[in-house]
Amino acid sequence: MSNEWLQSGNCPIAKSYRAVSHVLPLVAKALQPPPGMKLRCPPAIVAARAALARTALVKTLRPQPLPEKVLVIGVLGMAANVPLGIWREHTKKFSPSWFAAVHAAIPFIAMLRKSVLMPKSAMAFTIGASVLGQVIGSRAERHRLKVVGTRKLGLRENCDGCNCNKLEVVGDNPGEIVEWNQVSSIHAV
Repeated sequence: MSNEWLQSGNCPIAKSYRAVSHVLPLVAKALQPPPGMKLRCPPAIVAARAALARTALVKTLRPQPLPEKVLVIGVLGMAANVPLGIWREHTKKFSPSWFAAVHAAIPFIAMLRKSVLMPKSAMAFTIGASVLGQVIGSRAERHRLKVVGTRKLGLRENCDGCNCNKLEVVGDNPGEIVEWNQVSSIHAV
């Protein structure tokens, strides 16, 4: 199958391809560094990648087939993003701390992916796993906060040794003793 349909086709994909193919070379040329300027990784990044490449995990993962590498790096990316998702839940959206929480694991995952020798096409999976880790962390924190909030406003048992069918209100009227009817509360659920 030839690419002739991309050059002369009338479908939206072909039209989009033609539009982008004229713009992208201009953007690439505009972002090109001046002649004679060589871009290098900062020494700290080079040292971190070298240290990561010497770890046992990377040494054992490097000769493995691609699906295993993708799975392990995806799980590590997801695990690294769960606590960051918890942190993100406590920040204002689009604030500097929110951006830090969202992007903090990216250098670690990128260095790990490069040291394991994964292709760039595997980035989509690692990005998806990272987003999933963020969502899991933020949802878990929302659930935890909801449980803590209901406990603060809820009821707790007040056993003074003789009468264990009384509950003490914790939220609005602290110290108020309320009679508890065990049978009606079972049927209410």
